[in-house]
Amino acid sequence: MEVNRMSEMFVGRRADGELFTERIDGKWIVPLWSSKDALARYKERNPELLTFLPARLTGSLLHRIRSGQAGPEITAFFLLTDDDPDADLDDGRPISLDGITLESEPATQPAQVQL
Repeated sequence: MEVNRMSEMFVGRRADGELFTERIDGKWIVPLWSSKDALARYKERNPELLTFLPARLTGSLLHRIRSGQAGPEITAFFLLTDDDPDADLDDGRPISLDGITLESEPATQPAQVQL
């Protein structure tokens, strides 16, 4: 499995904590943006994003998504490109829920036998 280490990623989030999700190929995904500016550009071209604010993808939010607390139907992330002129929410790169590690999180180390 490919793991993407990301320094800073953003999701769309309402004041009540609800995440912006998009249905693509029958699956609910969470779109990701690499900056607040990129998310702002998508908001200009996608009115359904207007009620969502940029929220940094933190370790605790990542855990909530993976555990199903943010919505049990969420199956993946979707990394949107910064330079897509159309800002189409369907154009991006799918990433599995386990395929993201934030740089602020320690990398998972294999268990070591203690003698």
